[in-house]
Amino acid sequence: MVQKILILLNLVIALGASGLVYYSHTMIKPPATDQTAEAEALKKNALEASHLTPVPIKKFVVNLYSRSTRLRYLDLEMSVLTFHEDQKEIIKSHEYIFKDVLIEIASQLNPEDLDSVTGKILLENKIKKQVNARLQKLIPGEPVVKQIFFSGFVVQ
Repeated sequence: MVQKILILLNLVIALGASGLVYYSHTMIKPPATDQTAEAEALKKNALEASHLTPVPIKKFVVNLYSRSTRLRYLDLEMSVLTFHEDQKEIIKSHEYIFKDVLIEIASQLNPEDLDSVTGKILLENKIKKQVNARLQKLIPGEPVVKQIFFSGFVVQ
């Protein structure tokens, strides 16, 4: 008798679970996305991203840490690519932040660190991260610096 009750209870639970699965797959439908609106938004974003031009930062010279008595320096010229076209004015008006961050980072680096491609990539990432952090404090919102291009990079 107990065995028949357990089998019947198991059957009721299995039917309830299958009914719930059927209901969730057939009755509950997510709202349909507007394909044309999504396509237009993608086109607009792609067009906007393709027309971004970098903001040039004036040539800058930074003394590097050197173990020898010989003075070593980094002569740097860079351009900054923003996420949006309207953020270019932020970069132009806060150019001093780039110079301050560059002095702070480069003064801790050895000239040998900057001679390799990975050293340049690490320098770019450090500058980008710190500049975005400082700009976030001044102007809350999304990050401003997307990428940094070095047009002149001389270590002497």
